[in-house]
Order: sequence, then C-alpha cells, then structure tokens
Amino acid sequence: MTDLTSPQNPTAASTAAPTAGPAPGAPTDPSFDGEPRLRPTGPPTRWGRPDVTEWLVARRNAGATPAAIATELVARGWDADAAADAARRSLRRSDHHRVLYGTLCWSVGLGALGLATGLHQLLADTPDPEWAALSFTLAVVLLPLAGWCLWSAQQVEASSAHAVWSPTRRMWFAALAACTAIIGLIRLITYVYLVIAALTGARATPLTPDDQFQVLISLAIVVPLFVWSFHEWRRSDVVLSGLKELDRSEGGR
Repeated sequence: MTDLTSPQNPTAASTAAPTAGPAPGAPTDPSFDGEPRLRPTGPPTRWGRPDVTEWLVARRNAGATPAAIATELVARGWDADAAADAARRSLRRSDHHRVLYGTLCWSVGLGALGLATGLHQLLADTPDPEWAALSFTLAVVLLPLAGWCLWSAQQVEASSAHAVWSPTRRMWFAALAACTAIIGLIRLITYVYLVIAALTGARATPLTPDDQFQVLISLAIVVPLFVWSFHEWRRSDVVLSGLKELDRSEGGR
C-alpha cells in the first residue's frame, strides 16, 4: 500500500521544517539540506527550493509567528540569520495596521516635542508666550491621542499574534527611536560643552540652575521615550526578538 504522507509522494504536503547539513562542496544556500530535490515543480525561489516557500506559507497559514518559524528552522540546522530572514518572508504583504502605528508614533513624538518645548520656554530667560502656548497646545492635543492609540495597539496585539510583526510598526518605532536618540545626544553634547566652557572661561557667565533644568527636562522626556520606542522596535524585528530566545536557550544548555 502506498503511503500518501511519504515525502516521495508528489501530492503530499510538506509539514516538516526544511533541514540543513549540506555535504562538502555542496551549495552554500542556507536552505540546502543535502538531499535530492523531491518536488522540482514550481518556479524557483531565492532559496533554490520551491518546497521551502510552500512550507513557509503552510506554517504562516497555520498561525505560526515569525519567531516560532525561526525557532523551528534553527532547530533543523539552519543558520540563525538565514532562519530569521526566511521567517520574515513568511509574513503576508498586506498590513492592516499602518494608520494605527503611524498615528501612535507621530502623536507620541510630536506631543513629547511640544511638552519639552513648552517647558523650555517657561524656564528661558526671555520666554516667548506665543511659542509656549503653541507648544503646550500641541502636547495637550496629541498626548491623549497617543494614549488612546497605545491602548488600541495593545488590544490589537493581544488579540492577534501577528500584529507585533507589522512592517509599519517596525518602521515607525525605528524612526521614533532614531529621532529621540539624535535629540538626546544633541542636548547632552550641548550641556557638556556649556560645562566645559564655564570651567575653561570660554563662557562669560557661569551655569545657572535654569541651565541645568533645561537639560534635565530634555533628558527626562527623551530617555524614557527612546527606551520605550527602541524596545518596541526590537519586538517587531524577528532577527532580534525571535532569535534572542534561541540565544538564551543555547546558553542555558
């Protein structure tokens, strides 16, 4: 009797992860498993094997997340980076959360900018009331919107295991982390320069408590925002979030 689930059966669906372990002199393609191609039909993929793409589609349709797929591939002998790249390709091209994550990151970033700018104006030697009013208005309008978007995003991620892998989510949180890091570094460099200038006599007036508060306001807003956005970006990147669990498991062996 013919076994319909046998790999030699061309109509059987592949459910096992592609394995690795090429023989000496074999191609260095990370999906090559050292065995003859059992199902040569179908267009070639960048991995050189149509069944790899079919397996990824099957696992994604079964509800597997990129982190779970990467774990399976690494357990089968794949290189960690190649497994993460393949797992990311298992995601569907459609992204249903563009507006949510875009609004979240923009409202958080601009709201924090408005809050910091308004506080800077209050502590300035010659504050601009109109500029302060505009900055605080921006913060008052956008920060509550950011809070609602954050709550909505948490609800979406709790109900959908794949929402956290949204390419839009990864892009906007990376942009937010980069912008906050740049602003924080500029403020820190400026403050260090003022301190050195005051010590060396390059600055005519000594530092005042207001100068210190100006820097503390910037760092108090930028540092938590950077840590949060960087953490959320890491969660959306399978190369980092999916494989760090593998590193922990291997280190505990």
